[in-house]
Amino acid sequence: MIREVRDAYELSCKHRDAWAKGMLAIWLWRAGALDPIPTDIAKPYALEISGDWQGAAGAWHALGCPFERANMLGWYGGESEQREALAVLEQLGAAPAAQALRKQMRARGVQGIPRGSRTSTRLDPHGLTKREAEILGLLSEGLRNSAIAKRLFLSTKTVDHHVSAILTKLGVPSRAEAVAMARKLSE
Repeated sequence: MIREVRDAYELSCKHRDAWAKGMLAIWLWRAGALDPIPTDIAKPYALEISGDWQGAAGAWHALGCPFERANMLGWYGGESEQREALAVLEQLGAAPAAQALRKQMRARGVQGIPRGSRTSTRLDPHGLTKREAEILGLLSEGLRNSAIAKRLFLSTKTVDHHVSAILTKLGVPSRAEAVAMARKLSE
């Protein structure tokens, strides 16, 4: 694989595309197969190669590239940066990258790593959990939080938290608007 990347890299050196050359150079560098270090590559790649991963993360952020920024934080950062990277990867739906980062964090001995959302939650158009969808259905029946709590054998406070999460995920300010949206979606 390195040979193929090196061949592509050598072709990119003949063209003046700092991004294409940088993308290939960084993979060779990460594999320990880049010699000499190029100077005419895009800034985020040059910063990573120079050992300034924080600068690279900042450059990716400035460019509006959250996945690449999360990679810098996850690969090179400490626990707090890795947790931030994990949250970004989850938000982006980059499940394989998030799972790889969780594995790396476990290997480093990090405790309390968020497991990420379930498949059913990721598949829901609004990111509702099964329980939240169930509670939204009960809201649609006109039930109050205390009645929902009794029906589902939960505390009223737990139902309050679920309702708050539903409103946030649906981007609506009230229960009535959440119910209206749920009815519209079910039509």
